[in-house]
Formats: sequence, structure tokens, C-alpha cells
Amino acid sequence: MNKELSEILNLLENKKLVLAERKCSAFIDKIDENFEIFNIYAVILFQLKKYEEAIIHWEKAINLNPKYHFGFNNLGNAYFAINKFDKALQNFNKALEINNEYFEAFYNRGNVFFKLNELNKALENYEQSISIKSDYVPAIRRKAVTFKKLEKFDEAIKEWDKLISLSSNETHAYFQKGDLLFAQNKLEEALTSYENAYLLDPEKPFLFGNIIHTKAKMCEWTNFNENTKELKTKILDNKKIATPYTALTLYDDPFLHLKTSQIWSNEHEDKDLKNKNSFLNLKRSKKIKVGYYSADFRTHAMGHLLVGLLELHDKSKFEIYGFYFGPKIKKEDLISKRIVNCFDRFEDVSSKNDQEVANLSKDLEIDIAVDLMCFTGNYNRFGIFSKKCAPLQINFLGYPGTSGSKYIDYIIGDKKLITPENEKYFSEKIIFLPDTYQPNEKNKKVSQKELTRYQQNLPENHFIFASFNSHQKIMPEMFSVWMNILNKKKESIIWLLKDNNISEKNLKKEASKYGVDGDRLIFAEHLTLEEHLNRFKFVDLFLDTFPYNAHTTCSDALRMNIPVLTKKGLSFASKVASSLLSATNLAELITTNNNDYEKLAIKIANDPNYSKKLKIKIEKNRKVSNIFKTELFTANLESGYKKAYNNYLNGFNPSNIEI
Repeated sequence: MNKELSEILNLLENKKLVLAERKCSAFIDKIDENFEIFNIYAVILFQLKKYEEAIIHWEKAINLNPKYHFGFNNLGNAYFAINKFDKALQNFNKALEINNEYFEAFYNRGNVFFKLNELNKALENYEQSISIKSDYVPAIRRKAVTFKKLEKFDEAIKEWDKLISLSSNETHAYFQKGDLLFAQNKLEEALTSYENAYLLDPEKPFLFGNIIHTKAKMCEWTNFNENTKELKTKILDNKKIATPYTALTLYDDPFLHLKTSQIWSNEHEDKDLKNKNSFLNLKRSKKIKVGYYSADFRTHAMGHLLVGLLELHDKSKFEIYGFYFGPKIKKEDLISKRIVNCFDRFEDVSSKNDQEVANLSKDLEIDIAVDLMCFTGNYNRFGIFSKKCAPLQINFLGYPGTSGSKYIDYIIGDKKLITPENEKYFSEKIIFLPDTYQPNEKNKKVSQKELTRYQQNLPENHFIFASFNSHQKIMPEMFSVWMNILNKKKESIIWLLKDNNISEKNLKKEASKYGVDGDRLIFAEHLTLEEHLNRFKFVDLFLDTFPYNAHTTCSDALRMNIPVLTKKGLSFASKVASSLLSATNLAELITTNNNDYEKLAIKIANDPNYSKKLKIKIEKNRKVSNIFKTELFTANLESGYKKAYNNYLNGFNPSNIEI
């Protein structure tokens, strides 16, 4: 008998589960009932994901031995696996009644509370587990994850540090710690943490890309060309090396963007989706149900772009649903209040996992799910769409590129952004809107507060170049062009937005390499949108970044009649400003190479009459163009939705739609 049991245990240890199940079943038939053997058999069944059968045999085990705390704990795990959380808690509680020093049961009970989003109770149980066994890694790890979910990043970092102190090989802890530090803009510390992870495991997926992205955010350009060449080579070799957003900021290469997105999507998509819910029973309803999914229904660049569109949806033809998974919204956030009031139903799903959000979407019978983030930001939830939360799924606005996913049906674009030769670099079919893909509210409130150059730290009688973009968008090549411009226009400065202290120092240091005094780089404080728009009055020319153009900041400048000089590239991200300028009939501000960009900047700076005429033209064109006609944009977008929906109902595969 002992020989047979040893063989079964050996098979279990070596994960030969099918054979272990067969032998254990035969073994049980030969012997008297034994709670330990029932437990072993249940463990095998559990690992085979035969949870109901495992439950039967664990119940047999505890019936034979009512003091068998391991059995109660295991039974709790089985109920947890099938989402019967009340039953799971009952069994974990029973295990702890029998043995109140059972640290694993505290940990497992914490997992139930975590799943139920009772996060403080989860933390209490993880802490109890650790108080019994101070080096219990699973509980420490879950504490870190829970603190992150509670947005208590410093506490989460402390837990990752505990794990690092317990092991010399905690690559994951260093990686997660780096992410948390990056989210807090503690970039030097984030970089150190990523580099520590890299020393332990240079092949860890997406780590090298995070290192380069962090350096880009810091404008730390040592070995920049070598690093970006290496990154590109690895992407082309199908390595899991960089997030899609990182590739957008570094390269003007639509093929590379597609490749990076495909690698990321393949890594994160649900491999079993083909066996899950279908939408074959979808019936034509009176109103199309459109779900918008975002972490940015608040005072945020995306919130400012979207609010007018959402307010103007035709409620006689559409029901609109908001699914929010961002940070806690402040009570005084007026943009959030306006956005939330737009929806027929608003769901804060930040506490739900991707599958739960997808299930909720299906229960609400969402017809069209619109991903407003795709791969941007710390809060994006692309996993919801990989679960196929609606029969039609659309990539719109937040991410200027392809998802690379077979589960996203359409992308919203325009013919300036996506040209015929570039369509092959998009996994989605395209809904081509007229004018531009970007929605804008017709009127934005502008502060009427009196401002002076002195208050903004701007010199009198100087030409003011500006570029209010995040610093990861400032690439060395375009920065060198900016410095050439400053060298040729002596009485000028460039006004940048504050991002982080390290990038400021680095940009000033880089400027000195071109013979430009660092004091000619002036950094603007973050203000409310009303105040920010007001200070545009001091800007003479907005210099666009490349290959990732200004988006909201470009339309902000045009709204305030400020010329935007852009360089158009090959990719979606490098054509956004061109799309907006073309829609405003300002093609003369679009260049295609550094030399022309530099020459035009100098021409505008040296010719006050030309500069003045440009501003007058922008004001005139802005009033007659469609760029800020929110009603028209909304009607066009709704027309795209309707065509995609009817195409689906008629049984056709997605195809390009032109409005």
C-alpha cells in the first residue's frame, strides 16, 4: 500500500495529474476510508480544475476527521475557485477555529475579502498571517497588491521592500516597486528599481522598455541611440520588450507600432475566449447601447476633449453607459460631474476585475464598447476588451495607434491620420470621420485674470516659443532642432511645461551643449485649464514634438489662435497635429523634415507681420472650420456607430466606413 501511495505522491509532485488521478481512484477503492487519502485525491482533482469533485472528497475527509484543519482550508480554496465566497469563508473560519495559528487560512481568508473588495478586511487577514509567519511571501505580496489598489503607494512600496529583503532574487518586486515609483513621478528611484530588476533578469518581459521609457521621461539621453536601436531590434525579433505606448513615443514607424501592439496583445489577451459567450442572439433594439470605458472621466486632457461629445449624444437613438476605473474622483471636480450626468447609467468598476466588468457589460447588453484608453496611462484596462465585453469594440481617442488585437473591430480615425498605404498597419478596420478624429468642446471657459510676463517668469520683448507637452515626448533629435532655432533667434526663449525636476536639469544641461543658456528654457507651473488657456496669450509660436505630436495641447493652442508648427511623419501619433491643422486650413504650418521645420520657425519669429497674419488667419479659420463644432462631430461619430452596428446585424465582417 505504501508503495502505491508513494507512487501517487510522486506523480502529483511531478504534475502527472491525469495518471495520478487514475491511480489514486483505484487505490481508494482498495482500502478502508481514510481522510488523508481523500485529501490527496481532492488535491489532484483540484489541480485538474475538477473543483466540484474535489469538494466532494474534501467533505468526505472532514467528515472522517472533523478536526482536520487542512481539509477545511482546502475545501475553502475549492469554493473560492468556483466563486462561492460565503462557503469559502465558512471553511476558512472553521480551519481557524481548530487552529488559530494557521497562517495559510488567514491568507486565504484575506483573498476572499480582497475578491469581495473588502480591502481593509483583506489587509487585516494578511497581517495576521504575517504575524504568525513573518516571512510568508504570498501574504506580503498580497499586502503590496492591496495597498496599490487602495492607492497607498508608499505602503505598497514598503511591502515590496520586505520581499526584496527576504530574497536575493525578487525581480518581480523590483519591477512592481519601479512601477509605483514611476506613478508618483519619483523617476530616479523608479529607474534604480527597474535597473535592479534588470540585473537579476535582463529577459524579464517589458522591463527593458520600462527602463528606456523612464529615461525618456527624465530626458536622460546617455546612450539613447544605442538603447533605442537595441529595443527596435528586439521588437522586430518578437521579444516581449516594450509597451505599445513606449514604442509610439520613440519611433515614427507604423509597422513597429503594430508589431509592439501585437506582442503586447498576444501576451495579455484571453486565450480561451473562443469558448466563452458569443453575441449570436443580438437583436436590433430601438436604441443602440454604447459603453464608454475610461479612467479619465474627470479633470484630465481626455475628460476635457470628451465632455462636449458626451453631452450632445442623441438620446433618442443612443443609450450611453459609462464604465469608470480611474482614481477616486474629487468632489469639486466639475468636469467629472458634467461627464457622469451625461450617462444613462454610470458604473464605477474600479473594484471589479476584467472578467467581472465584461460580464456586467454583457448583462447590460452593451452593443458597442468604446475603449477610450487602449494602452495609455497607468489605469488602462485593455483586459476588459480581451474578454470581449460587447459584440462591437472600438479603439477611440486615448491611444493614437493600433491595438494590434483581433478583438478590437474598429479604430476611429481620419484620412490625414491613416492614409491608404498605412491601413495595413492597423489590426482594426477604420471609421473615417471627416475633418479630424479629435472631438473638441465648442466653447471652453478662459480665465479673465490679468496676467503679466513677469508673473510667468517670461522676459519682456522676447519671442516666446512654447511646447506644453509631457517630457517623454521630447526626443533628442527634435530638441536639437529647437536649440538651433534658439541660436538663430537670439531674443527668444522656449516655454515648457513642468514635468519633473530631473528632466528640467537634464534639458538645461543639454541646451548648454548647443551653446544655449539654460535660463532660456523656462518651465511653466501646472494650472487649471481656464488659467492655462489664459496664459497662451504670451505664446508666439507653439513648437510641436516628434514623433509623438501634441494632441489636446495642439487644439488648446489653436483655440487660443496660436500657430502650431508641426513635423508630419508616417505614424498616427506623428500626424495628429497635421490632422488638426488641416481641418483648420493651416497646411502651411505642416512640415515633413527638420530643415523645413527649423526654417519656418525662424521665418515666423523674424517676421512680426507674418506672425500676426497667422494668428488672424487662425482666428478666422477656427470660426468657420469644423474643428470646434461639437454637434457636427457628435453626429458624424454617431453615424459611424450606426453603420458599424447595422453592418454587424446584417452578418457582415467589419469593413472600413467613411462618413
